[in-house]
Amino acid sequence: MEGDSLEKNSIIPVLHNTQSSQRLAEVARTVYGLGFNYLIVTKAVGSAAQVGVPEAQKLAYKFGRNLLVLADLSEAIELLQPRKVLLVMPGKYGGRGLHEALAEAAKELREGDKVFLVFGGVEPGLSQRELKLGEMVSPEGVEEDIGTVALVAISLYRVNELLRRQP
Repeated sequence: MEGDSLEKNSIIPVLHNTQSSQRLAEVARTVYGLGFNYLIVTKAVGSAAQVGVPEAQKLAYKFGRNLLVLADLSEAIELLQPRKVLLVMPGKYGGRGLHEALAEAAKELREGDKVFLVFGGVEPGLSQRELKLGEMVSPEGVEEDIGTVALVAISLYRVNELLRRQP
């Protein structure tokens, strides 16, 4: 895999800090439906933990995919040691374009390396402490807050486009 290419298995969406069971289930459905094999959920609380996690597990099983639930984002980073952690935000919060960041990551990746795409599960998104854990990026064309599920869907669709254009 070394060189200028990414593989779908190297991209791992992470939903961090959600309280909504419906949001968690919709994100899982989106991630798996777009063909990604892994979803990590960190800091699921309330109904997301009680109802959303079991629903996401059912979806993972149904699609033949993988779900990992951990206490915190820093724990996921420590455990899986991704090569890159990209914090996906609307463009109005800054950061560079998602495609640019992924193209750069592709040049650095070796076999087995992972790239986390982290999405905040509650408004306004990620805390200042969490923003220090990675690099802020935004999918091209998304400037305003459009909600977590829409941000996940657009971002992962754009990732799929980028993967299809690779040699």
